[in-house]
Amino acid sequence: MKKLFLFVFLINLQVFARPEVTIPSSVEISQRQLMRLSDIAEVTNANPELLSFLESIVIREDARELLLSQKLESQEILKKVFAAMKSEPGLKKLNPSFKIPAEVHVAFSQTPISRQEIERKLLNNLRTRCSECEYKVTIQSTPVPSTKQWELDFSELTGKGGFLLPVRDGDLKQLKWISGTIRVSQLTPVANRLILQNERVQPGDVRMAMTDVTYSKDTVLRIEDIQGQLAVRSLPLGTPVWSSDLKREPAAKRGQIVKAILGDDSFEVSVNMQAEDNGFVGDLVKVKNLETQKVLSGIVIEKGVVKLQ
Repeated sequence: MKKLFLFVFLINLQVFARPEVTIPSSVEISQRQLMRLSDIAEVTNANPELLSFLESIVIREDARELLLSQKLESQEILKKVFAAMKSEPGLKKLNPSFKIPAEVHVAFSQTPISRQEIERKLLNNLRTRCSECEYKVTIQSTPVPSTKQWELDFSELTGKGGFLLPVRDGDLKQLKWISGTIRVSQLTPVANRLILQNERVQPGDVRMAMTDVTYSKDTVLRIEDIQGQLAVRSLPLGTPVWSSDLKREPAAKRGQIVKAILGDDSFEVSVNMQAEDNGFVGDLVKVKNLETQKVLSGIVIEKGVVKLQ
């Protein structure tokens, strides 16, 4: 049986990295009286401001009414969304698109806190940090709040690995914890061939592939970060390439004869001089005129080229 979906595109047709709010056709929620849009929404290309808006939109003051019908009509959700758009200029400026099924079938979790709801909220929060990353959230345990007036605190949530998510219970002073793990994959350079130690790495030597970076303590690189760097160690075919696997080769080496230039676009003079320091592009180094023995300073602008100050 085909599912009927209602697509709502608000304000204009700007779709580049546009936030998208999707309501699943079947959703599980926690055992709470108040139901907010943030409880049932899945969000991509969002920011913390949009998540805050979704948290502020109350769909049902008493969600227990759904125990009989177990469904929400799209018009009920849209009515709340349009009301928020009118009263919140910031939401209108964010220009999210909404994908809402004609009916949303709602189920209450068997436990006070729904693991599915927590996973949705965690993923929404994590995607604001890295929209290109792929996350997998596993909930290991959820507490039993003493009241139904509890809130989640994402302020100190780790981006990967094991986590403890605070649940502020009752008067919001008592803390309980949701535990779990977050696995994250990200586009990472991977060796296309065996790259030998001290070999210069070129863009064609690597490809970008989704790689599990959950427990990596190193920086994820881009293709442009790699070009021209030297391999610190041999990198077998299929090995992820991290920043610690590479080292930059100085663009000017002490004792090397470099081209020293002086002037601007309209008038330029160049002379061969000897580098007195090692330096990368952008570094200030000293160079010596071997004929006069005069030492000058200049900025390394490319390999073997120094612009005199």
